[in-house]
Amino acid sequence: MKTIAFAAVVVALSGAAIAQDLPPPGQVRITPPAERIVLPPLRHNVWQEEFDGIKGSYTLSNGQSMQLSMWGNRMYASVGSIGRVQLVAVTPYVFVTRDEQMRIAIEDPTTSSSNRINATLTMAANMLSSTALPGEFVTLMAQR
Repeated sequence: MKTIAFAAVVVALSGAAIAQDLPPPGQVRITPPAERIVLPPLRHNVWQEEFDGIKGSYTLSNGQSMQLSMWGNRMYASVGSIGRVQLVAVTPYVFVTRDEQMRIAIEDPTTSSSNRINATLTMAANMLSSTALPGEFVTLMAQR
């Protein structure tokens, strides 16, 4: 008797669970993979000569600007009204911030067919908007 009662409860609950997972008619729910920015286990050394090819001012797709600079052997990025943040190199052209809130991927300037350099900036959405939820990220395109 207990088995029948247990089976009835499982069937009743599974139907409710399935109904909650379905999107409304005419809509498709797409869940992107969780965006994560992590410091690399091994850090890459970027030489001054390498960084000279990519440093400077970039125009972002949201109208703000991003400035990449170097002081001694440390690399920095300034984005819009956000202060200067230190970068850690994952590769010669991919950088993350020490607080894991920003990732910059720059097109290799030696393989570019034009004199423009393109980059992708992924950052925590709460760095740009106070209404963003924790864990949300924004991706901006950049060009120098």
